[in-house]
Amino acid sequence: MNLRYTLWLVLLLVGCQGKQSDQQIMFATKAFFDSAQTSIGDGSVYIAGTLTGPGIGYPNNTTAITCYLDRRECFTYSVEQIGPNQVSRLDSPMRYSVTKWDGHEVVATGAGDCGKVTITIDRKSESALWVTEPVNQTRTQCKHANTKVLKWAVEDPPAWKALQRK
Repeated sequence: MNLRYTLWLVLLLVGCQGKQSDQQIMFATKAFFDSAQTSIGDGSVYIAGTLTGPGIGYPNNTTAITCYLDRRECFTYSVEQIGPNQVSRLDSPMRYSVTKWDGHEVVATGAGDCGKVTITIDRKSESALWVTEPVNQTRTQCKHANTKVLKWAVEDPPAWKALQRK
């Protein structure tokens, strides 16, 4: 290959890459719905937004949490940006058992082989805290499991925060 062609090809590839921030997928802003605040009053609470905090595998993500009083369950759904202009597949919902439901908060928990998740939705501040903590760490299958307690909040996505700063 001649030098001119090689240089042209490199410039083309670099130019097509763009800055990572230019290729951020813009997920929707944080949303909250509490049926107790409506005439429906059927006992459901919903919050959606970006899980933020240390240890998040894909910081540009969107997660929805919907809880039902009559079922005493919360379901979560999530999608993440896994590359430039690329999102993950929407997987099956995760189910968590409601351990507390009152006018102030909804708390749901679920445990896997190596970790326990506790989701707390504060109905007054319209916020959510997602805590993952290690359990069963002496089990063989947990040899490489995360041993840190991780705390994540549901907030506006990074692209919206960047627009607000401008």
